[in-house]
Amino acid sequence: MNFMEELKQLGVDVQEGVERVVGDESLYQMMLGMFVDVVSSNPIRIEDFEGEVHEELTGRVHTLKGAAGNLSILPLFTRYTEILALLRGGKAFEAKSAFLETEPIQRNIVDCIRRYQNA
Repeated sequence: MNFMEELKQLGVDVQEGVERVVGDESLYQMMLGMFVDVVSSNPIRIEDFEGEVHEELTGRVHTLKGAAGNLSILPLFTRYTEILALLRGGKAFEAKSAFLETEPIQRNIVDCIRRYQNA
């Protein structure tokens, strides 16, 4: 299985993602590497959902949602959209639960990208 096939298996709409960068698959793959950097520079931890939710957390979730959406990483875009709505609605506990479900999906996608970027 190649990189794009593996991403498809993880729910990424690779065809739409490549179309978003005018059909340039190598550019799309480079941008996927940049997505990994966005994830690394916008870390979210379980304890971030404790107590009062801060604007900073909402901002990081918004950034991840946008980056995932721009690259058609639909499983993460959909979940971060949900988490963002919960945070904005003052439902930190529900947002935390949604993040717990999202974390392994993100890890699998990021690990896949890293594996192929470092090959």
